[in-house]
Amino acid sequence: MTSGSIVVPMVLWGRHAPTHCISAILMTPDMKHVVTGCNDGQICIWDVSDDWQVCPRSLLFGHSAAISCLANGSYSPDQQYIVSSSENGEMCLWDISDGRCIEHTKMPAVHTDIMAHHFRSSKAMRLLCNGYYPEVLILHPQTFEILHSLCSRVAPDWISASCQIQPPNRQDDVILAISNSGAVKVWTICENDSKVKLEDESKQIRSLNAQTLTCCPFNQRTVLIVCSKYWQVYNFEQLCGRTVHGIYDASDFTLLCSESNRCGERWAGGHFLSVDRVVVWSTEGRGYLYKLPTNANPESGEYHRSHHQTTVHAYYVLDVYSNQSPACFPALTFFNGMGEKKTGGLLLRGDSEGRIVIWQVPEVSEKQMTLVRQESFDRLPALMPKLCTTLQDLWNYQDCFSPGVLDGLCDEEEGPLKITSTIYIPSQGKLVCGRENGTIVIVPAVNCIMRQLLAGTARDKEIPMKMLAGHEGRVTCLLYPFNDCTRYEPNHLLSGGQDFSVILWDINTGVRIHTFTVHGGMLDQLIVPPANCNPRILQSVCSVASDHSVALLSLKERKCVMLAGRHLFPVKAIRWRPLDDFMVVSCTDGTVYVWQMETGHLDRVVHGITAEEIVNNCDENALPKETLTNPSLTLAQALKRRNLATFRNLAQQKFQTNTAQQVCTQGPKHEFIKPTGFPLLVQGVRTNTKDPDAHVLFFDTESLIVQLLSEEFALLSPGELEARGLSSGPLMDRKMHEGDVGDAQQKLAGFIAKAKETAENVTQKLQAKMDQAGVPQPLTQADGTPLTKSLQRPKHITVEPGPGDSLIMEIAQLFTSCLHAWGLDPDLDRLCVNKLGLLKPRCPISFGLLSYQGHMSLMLPGWQGSAHNPHSGGEPGSHRSMGMTGGAGVAPDADAPLISFGDNGGNSFRQPKPTLLAQRMGSVPFDDAHYSTDETDSEGDTAKTDVKVVRKVERPPASPQPPRLKNTKAYSFGTSTEACEYSTKVRWQMSSAITTQHLLSVISVANTLMSMTRASFLMMNNPHHILLKRDVQVHGGITGLDTGEAGDTNSDEDGEAATLAQAQVKQGWSLLAALHCVLLPELIGTLHYRSPQLEMLARRWQDRCLEIREAAQALLLAELRRIGAQGRKMVIDEWAPFLPTRVDPKISILSEGGKEDEEEEEEVDQMLGGDLMSKTSVSLENRRRQATAIVMLGVIGAEFGQEIEPSRSKAQEGKKAKTGKTQEGFNMSNYSLARQTSRALTFLLLSPPSSKLPAYTPIRRAAMDLLGRGFTVWEPYLDISSVLMGLLELCVDAEKRVPSVTYGLPLTPASDACRTARHALLLIATARPPAFIITLAKEVARYNAMAQNAQSQHTQMHNMALVRAAPEILHVIEMLVDKMPNDVADLIIEVMDITMHCLDLNQLKIRGLQDLFPAICRFSMVSFCTNTKRIWVGAKSGGLALYEMKQHTKCQMIQAHHGPVIAVAVSPDGKFVGTFSHLDQRIKFFQTASSSIFSIGSQQTKCVRQYTTKEITVGPLTNILKLVRLVWIDNRTVVMLTVDGSETKFSV
Repeated sequence: MTSGSIVVPMVLWGRHAPTHCISAILMTPDMKHVVTGCNDGQICIWDVSDDWQVCPRSLLFGHSAAISCLANGSYSPDQQYIVSSSENGEMCLWDISDGRCIEHTKMPAVHTDIMAHHFRSSKAMRLLCNGYYPEVLILHPQTFEILHSLCSRVAPDWISASCQIQPPNRQDDVILAISNSGAVKVWTICENDSKVKLEDESKQIRSLNAQTLTCCPFNQRTVLIVCSKYWQVYNFEQLCGRTVHGIYDASDFTLLCSESNRCGERWAGGHFLSVDRVVVWSTEGRGYLYKLPTNANPESGEYHRSHHQTTVHAYYVLDVYSNQSPACFPALTFFNGMGEKKTGGLLLRGDSEGRIVIWQVPEVSEKQMTLVRQESFDRLPALMPKLCTTLQDLWNYQDCFSPGVLDGLCDEEEGPLKITSTIYIPSQGKLVCGRENGTIVIVPAVNCIMRQLLAGTARDKEIPMKMLAGHEGRVTCLLYPFNDCTRYEPNHLLSGGQDFSVILWDINTGVRIHTFTVHGGMLDQLIVPPANCNPRILQSVCSVASDHSVALLSLKERKCVMLAGRHLFPVKAIRWRPLDDFMVVSCTDGTVYVWQMETGHLDRVVHGITAEEIVNNCDENALPKETLTNPSLTLAQALKRRNLATFRNLAQQKFQTNTAQQVCTQGPKHEFIKPTGFPLLVQGVRTNTKDPDAHVLFFDTESLIVQLLSEEFALLSPGELEARGLSSGPLMDRKMHEGDVGDAQQKLAGFIAKAKETAENVTQKLQAKMDQAGVPQPLTQADGTPLTKSLQRPKHITVEPGPGDSLIMEIAQLFTSCLHAWGLDPDLDRLCVNKLGLLKPRCPISFGLLSYQGHMSLMLPGWQGSAHNPHSGGEPGSHRSMGMTGGAGVAPDADAPLISFGDNGGNSFRQPKPTLLAQRMGSVPFDDAHYSTDETDSEGDTAKTDVKVVRKVERPPASPQPPRLKNTKAYSFGTSTEACEYSTKVRWQMSSAITTQHLLSVISVANTLMSMTRASFLMMNNPHHILLKRDVQVHGGITGLDTGEAGDTNSDEDGEAATLAQAQVKQGWSLLAALHCVLLPELIGTLHYRSPQLEMLARRWQDRCLEIREAAQALLLAELRRIGAQGRKMVIDEWAPFLPTRVDPKISILSEGGKEDEEEEEEVDQMLGGDLMSKTSVSLENRRRQATAIVMLGVIGAEFGQEIEPSRSKAQEGKKAKTGKTQEGFNMSNYSLARQTSRALTFLLLSPPSSKLPAYTPIRRAAMDLLGRGFTVWEPYLDISSVLMGLLELCVDAEKRVPSVTYGLPLTPASDACRTARHALLLIATARPPAFIITLAKEVARYNAMAQNAQSQHTQMHNMALVRAAPEILHVIEMLVDKMPNDVADLIIEVMDITMHCLDLNQLKIRGLQDLFPAICRFSMVSFCTNTKRIWVGAKSGGLALYEMKQHTKCQMIQAHHGPVIAVAVSPDGKFVGTFSHLDQRIKFFQTASSSIFSIGSQQTKCVRQYTTKEITVGPLTNILKLVRLVWIDNRTVVMLTVDGSETKFSV
């Protein structure tokens, strides 16, 4: 998957529950969740309802070893955190609300017990850890930082158990621990203690290998120590009169009572129930309740007297009485019952069957205790559990269990066979599954998944399937080498089985090519060697078997190249040293074997630390460096040691030299990021080696969008390519010859040429047949384009696609169908099914969430049942149906529009027009007009649909409900209604992180499909649909060859119908995006909606994928509007403290210089590029929060801040009018946040690149964008000149960096920054044209002054941004002339100064102003003389400016009129200039010619004649620019043309 992209996992579990052998169990403080960790490294989250119904919610993946202990990570109800630790030292902090991994580390210490306590000294929760090390560690629960290390002065040994004691009336904490040898140790923790602390007291007692150590919470005086063979209660007295080294006297640690273990059992732990009662559990999973003798009760008068063994009394046993013995010891723990349910103590048990059992410990009175003593002589009374269930029981109980990927396709008589291995081939879209009977099934992955998850035509579609049979026993591993490297044959598939063989298959024909039988055990793994091995190894694969052997199998030679079989223990990992021709084999006992691949010689066997270093230093992707690996190594030594790097570097240096010379001669290229990810990956996953494969689907949103756009361009017809300018001869040829086209563009250009040539041949054949049939040709213009819009694409001829061309569309159909919020609007659902081609889910879909370093949570089937609230149906806002005015049985009005969104709270949804995103938000980021302004719209004007108009579409006569599915065999997945209920309510209340990911994905994909011409999925399901009939022919080749003979009389109707259907499809995607972006919260209701994370959206504000970026921006703005002013104030209060106000090089983002580690640089580079939280240093985390705060406050200020004066942009005026009240901190009375935010944005724009803040990071792009969006808010606090110069510096070579069409490929960070800077410049120019023009005019004047006085710095002057970005300045001026001509006319002199600076004077003399920059010549007060090469401009102040063709000179200004000069014209011979001003009603003629060479220009130009004109009426709506124009008809006569059509002649 692509790094930093949005990846949405989904999972198909199948009918078998995953194995969950529980090794640790925990209940959260609110008693709503049970957390279990298993020996395979997974963690299961169980939901506990108020009536004690348990349902598994999700399974967490991330640990690579067995879970050893679990603990709470927070007691706050807003932070449902747990901490897990595994047997290899890994520690994770999880958010159990969504399964997100927040923190991860691997410690050298392995913990056996972790307990969360609230420490008085730090006034916060801390983790108390002990394990296989001689200290007690106190960790921070959210960073895992070691705060205190409690060491031993006397008899240091591993600590077996520990606990915390909080003495009354004191503000410190006491830690009590016992070592394996039975030494009790005491530490006192104060607020300012050092990190390493020695014990205060130590005493040896007779308690070896203690399991647990618990202090009585009711009196803080007795301690329960449980060992495997006995448990003991000790006195731990507080001596008020005398103290020894602190608070407690360890010498008073005396034994009060003891109890031995029962026959066949060993004690595992215990806890106090009250002052005189304890619960103790054994390794067999039983719990026993004991009453302590009176001498162990501090409240009794016999306390502290000598004890008797017979005085301990057992009165209850807690057991499940199962006949089946567990595979491993059950895990038990005691919970005090502090939650809302107000229960007593709970004993929790988890066993190897995935069963959790909960007993509620009863309160037994003394009278009942007496009866127990009398009645139970030989057997204790048993307490029935309050709850007992397993994962498989819940799996079987569910009506809608998660289907398997092959269910119903190739089932045997007794049911589906278990899938034992899986591999996905993304290039072909095929899924290869090995099964337990030795067969291999090859099926199209997307079709199979759609059959299992979606209703409709996906169930009826015939799925091609191929079955390979060759193994005896189950298939254990599969490998498609072409997935890893293209050096392998694309038709080769390898499979390893239980029969010790490896089979090479031809995946296309299903033929077995060869069978390798070199191993003596079951195959465990097949691996591809790295790409820089020697040529013989490059055609081989590596196989690992259960007999500890490793082989290299050559696919080219069909034989075993090397067999390494001397390993004494199972193989754990394979590493490579390709430059030294070494294969490094690591075994489970820590031994490392180093083999030479070419000869098969065992080079060495290494143990211990050296072995770890060798494994860690293996780099299979190492490339030869420019210098020799070891310069002192001679060629003879290199040959002897087989060091291939020495030989390769000699050739590599020569190759790199030649390559560098070639690169230097090439021209610039457009910078694209070539996508490396696939839109869909299918991964087989299992929790235990004996389990069948479940299948996880990873949807990469960015890769899907990129490939959709790439396919859109690949399938365009020649007419559309010509319309978009993609295949125009001169343009494409020029780009190809200039060498500025990327590889992707070159490939596409080649494809376009072939497509165009093929299409032209077919067009000639079509035309010939049409001529024979007598069909009239359509009327065309002079350039050949059709006059009628419906005839722009009369036949839509496309090249017949290959078999995999619809794969991307199928993936998009599956992805969008699963993510869409079904059931909120029946009309929109019908539109999605009938027009867009989406399919409703037929069963609840189990989603997942990826977090840091590949940690993943997957939802388990059935959790949606526990989330349904039976009492929520009648509550307002819980579930409102859109588009229905009456009850469920009321038929909708046939004349009303198809889709309508009401804006009156949901009371009346049937409106004549829909309330779309444009009306709700005040901007139109998702309407068709937004996407048809550039070259993404191939239909031209016909595809531009007004978002405020909903076209009527034929309604289906039947009920809108989809047809019911037939239950095949024993599979019953429930109805689509339940699936819709799940997608409507339950999915949006999982967590904010999942809501954010799903909304970003569905909105960005919907926008992408809306911008495409072939955006309906019906083409894959219904080949006779109207969109295919005339618009798209994909599977039938070139249609129209047979229909041409019958005539083309209905072509107009078909063209109009296709255009209407296309418009409906585009509007359908627009409505779908609007539903998810704006309307979702109010339709679902606050009770069922977890709003998106603002922080995650802020970090996606400048995502590298443009569609995801726009979706994140729209979602963030919609959410900020939804929460209102009060909610925004809470957001400001949360993030304002992180806004950097002063420069601290260690923690502030506003700092320069300083070097960080490379790892931190990479993470800073993606500071705002992703959502995955990573383990970072404190300073880096502070800078990341500062960056998020800058974006968050910048967005709030730009959108909701108070402007100094209204913006000139109409769109922004409407946007500001809808926001209403300005936000506190960004208004005139309180502008502190506006000033701080503007300073931070300016610093991010202008600061030079550094290690902490690289050049083209997303935070810098966000600063540019926000400076442009909120320029009217930041303007009083900005240095406008510096901002404009900084943006212009980034816009240098913009035409080369940012091409008009990117073919769906994301730009590089540098090009993306250039595009963002261009957009920000346009926003600033349109918001404040006077500020933009005046600032640039001042910079031009300053530059001219410097150029005249500093000739020595000539080279440096040409490198200034004002010179290098001249084309971009002209582009902005041209845009201002087009959109805001009045503002430009008011400052026409300054605009002309800027224009003269940017234009090439030599070209201006040759081509003239009208040809070089025609935009400025649209003004009647600008005139260029082709004879004298002078430019005359009339000013608003009444002056007349003369521009000579000289470098760095000022214009010469004379006073011509008392009012604005609105018309200027120069005579053809250049001797006279006519000017007109409507205020003084005069037309004047100035003589410009002079015989004096050395005279000054102002002395040459003088008024020779003037006339008084008639009064011209000027109203408030009169366009001054079009009022008057002067036209010379000869050298002495001028005609004045007025707007009313009158003409008046004047002569000089």
